[in-house]
Amino acid sequence: MAQTATWRMAGTSVAGARHAEAGEPGQDRHRLHATRSGALIAVASDGAGSAARGAEGAAMLCERIVARLELYFDAGFVKPCSRATLTGACRAVRRAVGEARAAVAAAGADEGLELAAFHATLVGAVMLPNGGGLFFHIGDGAALAIGAEGARWQLSPPSNGEYADTTYFFTDADWRRHLRFSLIGAGFDTIFVMTDGVTELALVQRDGVHEPFMPFFEPIGRYLAAAGREEGEQALSATLDSSAARARTPDDKTLLWARAAGP
Repeated sequence: MAQTATWRMAGTSVAGARHAEAGEPGQDRHRLHATRSGALIAVASDGAGSAARGAEGAAMLCERIVARLELYFDAGFVKPCSRATLTGACRAVRRAVGEARAAVAAAGADEGLELAAFHATLVGAVMLPNGGGLFFHIGDGAALAIGAEGARWQLSPPSNGEYADTTYFFTDADWRRHLRFSLIGAGFDTIFVMTDGVTELALVQRDGVHEPFMPFFEPIGRYLAAAGREEGEQALSATLDSSAARARTPDDKTLLWARAAGP
């Protein structure tokens, strides 16, 4: 196999003020994983606060997404980024969401719970070692790719429902209609993936269009690039759980970062 990029990565989920004050765990879940063939998978899910088992739904969704994408990419190693490669990745994500839906339906059957008890959003990215990748997304949260030392960026923005405080979930009957894919072009070496508790801090709107607030991302990226993973994740948790961050939004917060570290 050709020599491929390695990845530096860090990620954390912290409980929002509402859960912390009640002594409850947060309902965000995430996974960061580099496959044997060099693909980077970053996925986050926000269990709905109104759902009795939202955290369980979020965890199951993250696990199934990573498992299915890893199987896809490692089956024949990662090929150069192409439409065919990414089309296959889209199929893998769709299949994983279907598997997660079946798994939570089975988990809730004995208790008489419907899929809505496991409501959770989905936001994630796949980056290939040879360049390029894919965003996949249901609902709010956001994913950002950065290149050229911050001079270029590409965003998968939040998608809300009819009202600002509603969104879409993988457990919705029409989930296929709300599952969005967007290609990540060549030349991007850094990604951030975040749930909606972080988008309140990290995005701005100009003429109704979301854009990244780069003064949020740039110092975090510089610090994480120079820190070890454990140190970086501790600092990331402290940032998201600071009094300033809690004052901005009481929601659970997940932020994932990864950067290609060269061959």
